[in-house]
Amino acid sequence: MSDETNPAETYEAYMVPALFGPWALRLTRSARLREGERVIDRVIDVGCGTGIVAREASRQVGATGRVVGIDASPQMLTVARVCAEREQLMIEWQEGRAEELPLADGAFDAATCQFALMFFEDQSAALHELRRVLSPDGRAVLAVFQPIDRHPFYVALDEAIQERLGVSAAADIFSLGDQDQLGRMVRDAGFAKVTIEHASLLSRFPEPAAFLAGEIDVDTASIPAMQGLTAEERATVLRDIGERMQEPLRQVTDGDEVALEFHVLLVTATPS
Repeated sequence: MSDETNPAETYEAYMVPALFGPWALRLTRSARLREGERVIDRVIDVGCGTGIVAREASRQVGATGRVVGIDASPQMLTVARVCAEREQLMIEWQEGRAEELPLADGAFDAATCQFALMFFEDQSAALHELRRVLSPDGRAVLAVFQPIDRHPFYVALDEAIQERLGVSAAADIFSLGDQDQLGRMVRDAGFAKVTIEHASLLSRFPEPAAFLAGEIDVDTASIPAMQGLTAEERATVLRDIGERMQEPLRQVTDGDEVALEFHVLLVTATPS
């Protein structure tokens, strides 16, 4: 990948079709954006990434609705805008932090947040903001991954990275998998009614070797021990981890694809 390449383009091309797109359909169905003749008019997607949930929401609410996607990453938003324009969808894109949404109180009837809450710096503040921008009869729908022990491939990957670099790399992704703790966190943010559903979907990723290389690269990128390495040293570390992961990769390889089942907690919360 060249220095000029926006990593969000790879995210959109590789991760959205296999993982985030199917879950976006599940998430928006849970949000019940369209029920018979009733259509929710105002939707915000927080931590929108390249915008797959916002785009799906826009298709459901139609041209008369208002959909806003907000993310802290300008690179993600650049790709989101291109995708929405290509699909001829009218979506407002805003750069901003989930902890300080630049939006008015009660401005939305539905709020979505797909696989982003665990990465927010202040998760409690982000949930309070979701509550603040919802109308009194609004609905928030969030998705987070169930615990890492429900995902054996990522247990093996985390162990391989810890063995080589001495730190956990995948734990943050699965850090909100405790249903009771998550429910308390959402209720503490001011939501009166909170329901949590267990859901699972099988994702298929092409090119197993490329999938593994990408997972290792992403999961090790922010580890301090990797920052001062030369390109050759970094390549050696990644190769060592890759060799350790060959058997776990083989176990989830089906033909020329990686087949992984992801287990998720789907949270639906209302202010009253």
